[in-house]
Amino acid sequence: MSEEEARRLLAEVRKASGSMERARSRRDQAIREAMSAGVARQEIADAAGLERSRLYKILRELTD
Repeated sequence: MSEEEARRLLAEVRKASGSMERARSRRDQAIREAMSAGVARQEIADAAGLERSRLYKILRELTD
């Protein structure tokens, strides 16, 4: 692999990582809003594609 190709691939990794962080932030905001509105935690976990235990961990992180 050429150095140019490696740089291009690493730039793509950085771009994807930034996109993931933005998506995670939007997901967390939506979780907060759903919680505030009284949506059941299991329904939120299902909608987010998360195990309920992972949802609880996210909720703890959001309140720290």
